[in-house]
Amino acid sequence: PGSTQDQVFEDIAALVTSTLDGYNVCIFAYGQTGSGKTYTMEGPKDNPGVNQRTLERLFSIRDARKGDIDMKLTVSILEIYNENIYDLVTGKQQSLDLRTKEKVEVYVQGLEEIVCESMDDVRNAMRLASKHRSTGDHKMNEHSSRSHLVLTVNAETKNKVSGQQTNGKLSLIDLAGSERVSKTDATGERLKEAQNINRSLSALGDVISALQERKKHIPFRNSKLTYLLQNSLAGESKVAMFVNISPVQSNAQESTCSLNFASRCQKVALGQARKNIDSNEIVKYRKVIDDLQAQIASIQRVNGFKASTPKKPRRGSKTSQ
Repeated sequence: PGSTQDQVFEDIAALVTSTLDGYNVCIFAYGQTGSGKTYTMEGPKDNPGVNQRTLERLFSIRDARKGDIDMKLTVSILEIYNENIYDLVTGKQQSLDLRTKEKVEVYVQGLEEIVCESMDDVRNAMRLASKHRSTGDHKMNEHSSRSHLVLTVNAETKNKVSGQQTNGKLSLIDLAGSERVSKTDATGERLKEAQNINRSLSALGDVISALQERKKHIPFRNSKLTYLLQNSLAGESKVAMFVNISPVQSNAQESTCSLNFASRCQKVALGQARKNIDSNEIVKYRKVIDDLQAQIASIQRVNGFKASTPKKPRRGSKTSQ
């Protein structure tokens, strides 16, 4: 409890910066409602958490290496609210769908990715996300997050001498807190939110158990949260978890459950993390493909081709920060 925000970040600093070397990294905060997950990941303006400190460190490394490496950082921020995915940067009320690329990579179709040149770009994106995120109050937490928040950083680097290119992905996740309805006295929309939160966290527990027992089938698709995290939890990625617990005696049972979950996670062996590196030859062919796609898009515009996306039902009422 005496650790500072800076000390907490330094514990995982080497992990997050390995994204620039081409690794996929996933860090998430888990715990009951009101235990400090959002404080750990976001933090207040005068004492920022892991998210902002991470981007500051990545920009610092970019500036230090600019003589040898070109680097591009893009950021996207989404929430999973009542099993629907929403873009928190644009604030659009349209639910987004999960898709699979090349039968391997899971991604969110239509999610806005912002090219960030400085911390001002990052802070602006975070400000918009905070404004649009679903929050509410109940008996245990006056400002309870009602959704899982996922901040994703994609880092592309290219060595100016060798031409070698790396593609790393960093996912920073503030999970909504598990709740006991008997303690929160949630009703109506708050009750529906709590049920969806607990259901998705239960699905995450099932995935962790299946990974621990090395089962052939891992139930990633049982929730939007676990489906989205499939690439991070299935292996070849680096994963870390903060477990937040409440110091209040009346929450001892929930704290014990959180610690037991952490113990199960610690026993999961994900395998050797792998760098995502493209050789000069692959880079050349990727450029050919990008050029062809650009030509196709140009022809479609000339011919008046328009792709339409069906709209999803609007969300229910929300209380925003």
